[in-house]
Amino acid sequence: MGALWIRALGPLQVIADGVQVPVSSRNLRIVLECLALRANSVVAADFLAEAIWDGHPPAHPGPQLQVYVANLRNLLEPNRHKEVASHRLASRPGGYLLAVADDELDLLQFRAHLAAGERAVEAGELAGGAVRLRQALDLFVCPAFPDLADIQLLVPDLEEVEEARLVTCQDLFDVELALGRHATLVGELQRLVSQHPYRERLWASLVLALYRSDRQADALAACRAARKTFAAELGIDPGVRLQELEALVLRQDASLGPPAVNENRRARQRLDNLPAALTPMVGRDVELGEVCSLYRSEGCRLVTVTGAGGAGKTRLAMAAAARLGERMPDGAGWVNLSPLTQVEQVPGAIAAALGLEAPAGEDPLKIASRFLQARRLLLVLDNFEHLADAWPVVLDLLTAAPELRILTTSRRRLGLRPEYEFELAPLELPPLDPPLPPRQLREVPAMKLLLNRGRTVRPRFSLDHGNAAVLTSLCHRLDGLPLAIELAAAQLRHLSEQDLLADLEVSLAALRATFPDLPGRQRTLTATIEWSYQLLADAERVLFGQLGVFANDPTTEAIDAVRGSFSSGAPSTEELLSALADHSLLRRYTDHAGRRRVTLLQSIHEFARNRLALVPEQHEVRRRHAEYYLALAKTLGPLLWGAGQVEAFRMLHAEALDLRAALLWAAGPDGSTELALRLVGELWHYWELTGDVTEQQRIAVELVEAAPDAAPQLRAPALSGAATLTWTLGRYDQAAHLHRRALEAFEKSGNSQGVAWTIMCLAVQAAQSGDFSTAERLTAEALAYPGVSLRVRIGALVVLSRQAYCAGDHLRALELCRACAELTRRLGDRWLLGAVLTNLAESTEQAGDYDGAELLLIEAISASLQLGAEGNLAAFLDSLAGVYASKNLYDLAPRLLAAADSYRADRGISLDQAERRRVDAIIDKARAEAGPIRFGLAWSGGRRLTVRQAANEVLQGGRQPRLSGTSRGSARSASTAVDSAAGSAPWT
Repeated sequence: MGALWIRALGPLQVIADGVQVPVSSRNLRIVLECLALRANSVVAADFLAEAIWDGHPPAHPGPQLQVYVANLRNLLEPNRHKEVASHRLASRPGGYLLAVADDELDLLQFRAHLAAGERAVEAGELAGGAVRLRQALDLFVCPAFPDLADIQLLVPDLEEVEEARLVTCQDLFDVELALGRHATLVGELQRLVSQHPYRERLWASLVLALYRSDRQADALAACRAARKTFAAELGIDPGVRLQELEALVLRQDASLGPPAVNENRRARQRLDNLPAALTPMVGRDVELGEVCSLYRSEGCRLVTVTGAGGAGKTRLAMAAAARLGERMPDGAGWVNLSPLTQVEQVPGAIAAALGLEAPAGEDPLKIASRFLQARRLLLVLDNFEHLADAWPVVLDLLTAAPELRILTTSRRRLGLRPEYEFELAPLELPPLDPPLPPRQLREVPAMKLLLNRGRTVRPRFSLDHGNAAVLTSLCHRLDGLPLAIELAAAQLRHLSEQDLLADLEVSLAALRATFPDLPGRQRTLTATIEWSYQLLADAERVLFGQLGVFANDPTTEAIDAVRGSFSSGAPSTEELLSALADHSLLRRYTDHAGRRRVTLLQSIHEFARNRLALVPEQHEVRRRHAEYYLALAKTLGPLLWGAGQVEAFRMLHAEALDLRAALLWAAGPDGSTELALRLVGELWHYWELTGDVTEQQRIAVELVEAAPDAAPQLRAPALSGAATLTWTLGRYDQAAHLHRRALEAFEKSGNSQGVAWTIMCLAVQAAQSGDFSTAERLTAEALAYPGVSLRVRIGALVVLSRQAYCAGDHLRALELCRACAELTRRLGDRWLLGAVLTNLAESTEQAGDYDGAELLLIEAISASLQLGAEGNLAAFLDSLAGVYASKNLYDLAPRLLAAADSYRADRGISLDQAERRRVDAIIDKARAEAGPIRFGLAWSGGRRLTVRQAANEVLQGGRQPRLSGTSRGSARSASTAVDSAAGSAPWT
């Protein structure tokens, strides 16, 4: 091949056989620069087509691309005979390869100079290293690869080149400062800092150069300028390094003085056996800084990075060792402990990693200790968890070598007094609700890694509005674990992101072993967790499997109940949970209510669930689980009917997933019908409050239909619940039938309170259906029972007020609604109060007091939000929309109507005929008055809101209606004295 020189780190220049060759065609330049950017590697033809036509290649780009390649071959090898294949620009399966040596392409020459400079500095030849680093930088005539700058596909590659240039600049300045050349650096540093104001190393070098040039005031001013820049532009403080530097400048610390340099002195051989990173570390910049900063703490010499398998502990340790090793005079050493099986092998592995040979009969630990005694270096001990009993080795090394720093990685801490633990959490996840826009979503660490690794198998893989939600869900399903994300990203070669998510929703076992270069324990998530599981003691394994029964984060009390009885000498639940936490298999925390809970990553929880399925005791574990949550429901369920409902609802809501799991098991083929009926009887009102009743209604109806011979006292509450949930879904005839069966069961069990309550339910439902004669008869029948409850009396007032309203006697309806509200406040039941206030608001609106009606509905909405229940919110929003329509607020009314309509549609809830007519009339009025465009825009906006978001919009709107005489005193505070008898289920 003839002589060749290609300059791409600036305007493209090609010299072939001593003659400069013009490359006039922009497309030719793009092809050549793409090949140069990935020199000596095959560049896919599809990739080149994407670059040339900027993401919009023609249907058949091959022939035109071949023309470009042929022209380039003629330019690069002008003396090549046509019948001879090109060796410079060779065809390869699927693409092309540009073959060049280091001295033929400036990008490769840059890398060669950089590597030579690094070797020189590591060998202590600082002056020679500075020369080579300067030579590397002199090759740049920015911008590099100018014809590729506007091609989106190549942005990551160009950013990598620019980052390499800037890092080399920073390295050069560090070397020049170490050589005492600070005076010559100030101007260059000031220019670069102005161009790249967010690079802390540049600021630090500028501060040092100014200080050592006897410009202490300017150095301090630079510190403060950096602080101001980071605060104003990024909203953060400078890093620890700059903060420490500012403090040193303020006290004119002697350590800032110029070094005494002998440029010809050779330093002692540095240790540097760190493994090369095969993939970039993505999304861990903050954690990297935090680990490194720990060693700046006074007396910190041992740091252990702990975390779940697959969290990226080894990768973080590699990056930390590379950074910390730069500051250690004797470098950094790496010891891979994963192949070892015996504690006794550890000293020998350390000695071997240090390059030491232990003669026969000599203790390798003593040899390593002598070597380290006078050295300042960082020693990394990777994968320590299975050799925990080797902790004395670490302690002996720290004792023998006072300047030694040790970094270990392990799924559990070593437990030594000098140890600083850094718990590595999974990558930060993007929020599910509200979702982030794509521009911000791309910067979230978990998403950043998914995109980075996805592009290795699908070069055009990107994030946009169309797949943002799916990719966000993928990140959550993978727990933000880097290993899980990498394994999942590899599947994108064959699957769409939608299909991948669907597979993973079934099981994380869909993440197949993809990378043969990974250790066996890391090729799948299951293998990674199995590695930790095998390190557990027997009792720890048993409890770990039992944790698989839980659907969410259980309390310590729940775990203790599920564990069951155990022998007096066995470890306590608290001890076992602490052991599992030490193995990074779970995390312990205190929730907002002060309850101690544990949480498992989804992958670990799935593993625990699978382990539970393998043991014969699983049936008893599931029964104990269901019994515990039934006991919880029996304690909290009655409180939902009175003043304690807010706290009771929140406590039940925190356990919602496990309550559901208990019901599903109890109602299943291996469960207990009796347990299931009791759960329905205790929990149906909670489900009613949430508004999500479809699944529970189906199960409740199936249960009561399948258990006709169950004891009446067991069936009655379950039938009452099944009836109410059925009514909530708009299945009125079926609900009335179930209520009549509940009435029979209450009568058989001799429960007069239950009988009166059920008759009143039938009366209210008859009134809502417009059958007021039946409603009136049933109301009188219910009130005739001795000792009738306050709740039944409230129901009677509801029926009478609805009867008066529909008969046109609006004044009497208003009076009855007010009396009903007064009684309801005594119950302390916010949910019922909201429903009653809605009726009162309707009568108030009928009287022409729109402000009063609005205030009553806002109170109802506030009570519902305070409770945290959404079951009635849609109805409240419909009513408030009607008031707004009457007040000509046509931007607000459609939004509320649309949010309520969307809520019901998502849950399959139907309105009764009268309510449907009322809501349709409000919609028609709002549409007619607002006009189709204005109405359509408001409706579209409302469809995107949850009912909670719509309700919060109302409250945050700051509307304070002026009270008229009609409503004054109607919207009273819920602080009215509460009836002491309230706070129990209506049938007790």
